[in-house]
Amino acid sequence: MTAPTDRPDRSKRRFTYARAAHRARSHESAHADDGSGPGEGDEHADGSPHPSVPRGKADLVLTDEQLEQLIAHLRSAGTFAYDSEFIGELTYFPKLCLIQAATAGRVSLIDPLAGVDLRPFWELLADESVEKVVHAGQQDVEPVWRHIDKEARNVFDTQIAAGFVGLPYPLSLSKLVGELTGAKLGKGLTFTQWDQRPLSATQLRYAADDVRYLPLARQELGRRLEAAGHAAWAAEECAAMTDPVLYRFDPDASYLRVRGATSLQPRNLAVLRELTIWRDAAARAEDVPPRTFLRDEILIDMSRSPIRSVERLERVRGLPRPVEKEHGRTIVELTARALSMSSPGLPSARDFEPTPKERFRSDALWAAAQVLCTGRNIDPALVASRQDVSDLFRALSDSRDPATLKVMRGWRRQVLGEPLVKLYRGETKVELRWDGDSLKADPS
Repeated sequence: MTAPTDRPDRSKRRFTYARAAHRARSHESAHADDGSGPGEGDEHADGSPHPSVPRGKADLVLTDEQLEQLIAHLRSAGTFAYDSEFIGELTYFPKLCLIQAATAGRVSLIDPLAGVDLRPFWELLADESVEKVVHAGQQDVEPVWRHIDKEARNVFDTQIAAGFVGLPYPLSLSKLVGELTGAKLGKGLTFTQWDQRPLSATQLRYAADDVRYLPLARQELGRRLEAAGHAAWAAEECAAMTDPVLYRFDPDASYLRVRGATSLQPRNLAVLRELTIWRDAAARAEDVPPRTFLRDEILIDMSRSPIRSVERLERVRGLPRPVEKEHGRTIVELTARALSMSSPGLPSARDFEPTPKERFRSDALWAAAQVLCTGRNIDPALVASRQDVSDLFRALSDSRDPATLKVMRGWRRQVLGEPLVKLYRGETKVELRWDGDSLKADPS
């Protein structure tokens, strides 16, 4: 599935926002920089090169032949670091502007805007036999599913892995690299205009450094994971990150992720569900991000106070006039359909409000969850949220089977779910001790 290329003239309009202005300023700064400073593998903890850190400037890949040669190199290495630079605030699907790849002996930058056929590269990302090392790489692996309808395989995410070895989750790339390798990365250029050519020396250097140290970081994280006995858990979580379900628009669940959805009653939620499905389709047709096409708070307002006639649309605060004119009748028709829906078809509202005593007890279970995770040298934020633990507490309080809850699935069940259930039922206790370096929690 790809973004539409033939759009009506009305969809050529573009929106102005603060992020675009910030990107322009960052881009100007990158071009003003003379390219000096840290980078190109020249800073290490002891001042000497490391065999897993490639030296020198990155190779530019601008043709299909060059990409074929690079892929052969990456396959022969068996593992490589991967990152991408894209602009996400202007189009429905992020605009891919640069791909970075690194092995212990080479750093390469692939230019998608040069007309290179990227399908062989996406096929490589889907190849189980070659390991891909990324950092916070969910958006980097998404194009594999979108372009070739396959799932990225054998992905090692250093941000995820760090959370399993006593480091904070999430952790930025610069802090991770500094902690594991001693190298100092320069300021990031996330908001530079990666789609403008030529790229400056500063942009090329920082793009290369986003992957240059990942092979070494992966080695160190692998060592720590094995020592902690957490390698299998980290691999399971990294594999879950590549599930195509994460990237598809789900009409049955996406409306629940609209900010403010939990405050609505079932019939109002039905309106929100219809409007969210419509917004996604309209934004895709106009090739803009859904929340740029129409903000969440406007969807919530039209769901909380349903619009029953086109004339009332002008009272909706913040509703863009072009959207009102183009889609007003559709909004009213969808709203009417949701309001006429029979009760069995309505979504469920999250109307549970704990008593003060229940809130205190749930918070106590959350405190225990944090201790159990930290005691295993795993960042609690990687394992479960406060709401996840609250859901477990409510299920146990109501004598319901919690098996379907997030904390009771996969590796989380062993790390946290089962110990919390036993603790709640009085079947175990937790012994805390400080071993001179970190907290240890031993259920017994």
